[in-house]
Amino acid sequence: MNVLELSNVGHAYLGRTILEGINLRVAPGEIVALVGPSGCGKSTLAHIAAGLTAARSGHITRGYARHAMIFQDSALMPWATAAGNIDYALRLSGAKRRDRHARLVAVADHVALTSEDLAKYPIELSGGMRQRVAIARALAIQPDFMYFDEPFTALDVALRRRMQDLVIETCADGNLSGLFITHDLNEAARIAHRVAILDTRGNGILGHRSPPGSPRTRTDTQVFDWVQNALQGDPIFRHIHDVDERQIA
Repeated sequence: MNVLELSNVGHAYLGRTILEGINLRVAPGEIVALVGPSGCGKSTLAHIAAGLTAARSGHITRGYARHAMIFQDSALMPWATAAGNIDYALRLSGAKRRDRHARLVAVADHVALTSEDLAKYPIELSGGMRQRVAIARALAIQPDFMYFDEPFTALDVALRRRMQDLVIETCADGNLSGLFITHDLNEAARIAHRVAILDTRGNGILGHRSPPGSPRTRTDTQVFDWVQNALQGDPIFRHIHDVDERQIA
C-alpha cells in the first residue's frame, strides 16, 4: 500500500490552470524527488499533497500517520529560540510535558545542535543552522512522512551537501517516507530512491527514473554518471533547467 497517492490532481490559480492530471505515488520507506524547471508547479503540488492548499480536482490518499514539512526559508518563529521553535511543534503535537525535553534533546543531538545553539534566536544562527533547527522541529513530532519543499536552495554548495547527507541518514532506516521537491537533478539523484519528472507546464508527470543503488550506498561517481546520462541521453529531462518567470511556482 502506498503512503501517498495523488490521482488525477489539478489546480488553478487566478483562473489559470497550473497543474493538470497529476498522478504520483510514494511507497513505504521511499523518498521520491519531484524535479522540473522553476515555475512548473512543484511546490504547489507539494502543498496540495500536504493539505496546505486545496486541489481543484482529483483525489489524494494519505496512508501515513503523521507528516511534517521543511520549507525553503526554514519558517522559524523569530521571537523564539531554537529550543523554543522545536518545543512549539512538540506542544502542538500533543506531546506530554515530561516527554518534551527528552525528545527535544534527542532530535537536537541528531542534527548536531549544541545546547548553545538551542539557546540562540534564529537571527543569531547561520542559514545552515536554521535549517538544522527546521529539520529537528520536523523530526521532533516523530512523523512517518516528510515533505521537503526545496529546503536547501539558498545554501552554499558545501553546506547543502551536509544537509543532504543529514536527510539521507535520517531516512536510511526505512521508517520515514517522503516527497522531496527540487529543481537540482544532482540533489535528486543523491537523496531519492526514485525521481519523478513534472511536465514543464504542470501537465502531468512525464515519467519516473531510478538512480542506481540506494541513497545511502550511492557513490558520487554513480550520481555524476547518472545525471550526465540523464541530461544528455534521456529526452524526459530536456527542459529541466528551463526557467519561465511568468509561471507560478
